[in-house]
Amino acid sequence: MEELIQQIQAKVNKKKVQSLCKKILKKLSFKSVSDLANVNQLASWLYIYGYYDEAIAVCDILKDMEFTGNYDLWNCADYAMCLKARILRERGEMKEREVLLQRVNEHRHPELYKNIIDWYRNTLEVNIASDSGIYKGWELVKLRNAIMYREAGGFPIPDEEFENDISRMISILENTK
Repeated sequence: MEELIQQIQAKVNKKKVQSLCKKILKKLSFKSVSDLANVNQLASWLYIYGYYDEAIAVCDILKDMEFTGNYDLWNCADYAMCLKARILRERGEMKEREVLLQRVNEHRHPELYKNIIDWYRNTLEVNIASDSGIYKGWELVKLRNAIMYREAGGFPIPDEEFENDISRMISILENTK
């Protein structure tokens, strides 16, 4: 893992990527949501900047995580599998994608999705609009959730809406250094 992060650090000269690589190299505990969130963010930024092979490799850092009942930790692995599944779908690699999504959906509860539609569609947009424009944190949250719900399926929002949101967030975020 350390070698992978160092290779990415040497290859991708983007401030966000460099910062996240340093954080991960300094500390990565699989029992820390903050540390796992750094892995997720690194994978996201690599995806945003078009480094798909590297994004998959970073997602694979979390591939052996097991669900222990702690959804805070599991959501990090869930997202990593969904992001990897997205890249695989974009490449037409459907078999491996389906295996990932089957694992993700073992711990999903679609009956609860209706409770977060308003949060996804409205609250996130309000937060994005109120962001100072420097941080871009809410755009990353929207991207992450759009990928998670689009790829795993079963969410009561059309895939086209997720795809539009993903494209819009990437176009905003890709200009971030």
